[in-house]
Amino acid sequence: MNNQLPAEPTAPPASTPNMPDTRWLVVINHHEARLFHSVAHGTAPKHILARHPDGQIGQSHSSKNFSKGKEKPGANGFFAPIAVALQPAGPILIFGSGTGNASEMDQLVAWLHVHHAELARRVVGTQVIDEHHLTDAQLLGKARDFYTNLPNQVVTAH
Repeated sequence: MNNQLPAEPTAPPASTPNMPDTRWLVVINHHEARLFHSVAHGTAPKHILARHPDGQIGQSHSSKNFSKGKEKPGANGFFAPIAVALQPAGPILIFGSGTGNASEMDQLVAWLHVHHAELARRVVGTQVIDEHHLTDAQLLGKARDFYTNLPNQVVTAH
């Protein structure tokens, strides 16, 4: 398991009226982001589809099996709606696949730092996963395990 936690310790995000004490999970790939507003078993995700540079929107069915892995969504067209959807989020865990330029997870975190620093501070961890072989229930289970093992002092996003 590859838990990547950035460098500076801070206190966990506090609950406020605009930021309820719900733990969120974002699962992101080249085609879509799935936002789980809770890591409770059975939580259904909100889907945000990627807009690719040619203006086309990613497929709404599970297109992960059809990807050539080279199609790249436009950052603002993909990440901005994710940021809007995450506004009410408490702590945020992000799962993704790939590394470096092939990782929408890393790109999302970097984009949040530039465009939504307050949201970036709520990212408590990132984890590279093999999304193709995990069900939503298994993803939520991994997220619950992560949050259970999260120390009282969490670290801010990259």
